[in-house]
Amino acid sequence: MRPVSHSHLSANVRSATSFHVLPQFIRLFLAAACTLVFCAFPILAQSPAAGSNWDHVRALPIHTRLHVSADHMSHTCYLLSVDDTALMCGRYTFPRAEVKSVKLTRYGLSYGAGAGIGAGIGVGIGLGISAGTNDALFKNDKASYAGGGAAIGAVIGAVIVGPLDLFKGPTVYQRQ
Repeated sequence: MRPVSHSHLSANVRSATSFHVLPQFIRLFLAAACTLVFCAFPILAQSPAAGSNWDHVRALPIHTRLHVSADHMSHTCYLLSVDDTALMCGRYTFPRAEVKSVKLTRYGLSYGAGAGIGAGIGVGIGLGISAGTNDALFKNDKASYAGGGAAIGAVIGAVIVGPLDLFKGPTVYQRQ
């Protein structure tokens, strides 16, 4: 029996290889996204119970970053001091009677979520661009386009979503 020669397939090996790498990249990306959804978001839901107890605010360590919402203004600032009558946060003093709520910040989580959302969008855009181009930059490797799109999208998403602090932390104090 003669060995079978696959030399006629050598021209298509490169395109077949990039096709098989792409689904693996997408599977890894989807696995990471599912891990984030099923592991991180239940942790977010476990915030401590808010109450009208001002002692929760007094128990916070100095220089804790907070979102303070009051009747006439709302600010994000670092806690300086708390007493029975007022909360001093950054250059602002909030009389206790005017404070509606005090929440912790979660900028890190917001930056991470923005990066993840941006990476997902970037993968889609990268794949869309790769379908319509025939250039020598990435040698028509769809995984390279998807990876490049993910990297660029992650940076843009983090820059846009991170400073908004979409995932504000648990409520420490809520006026009744």
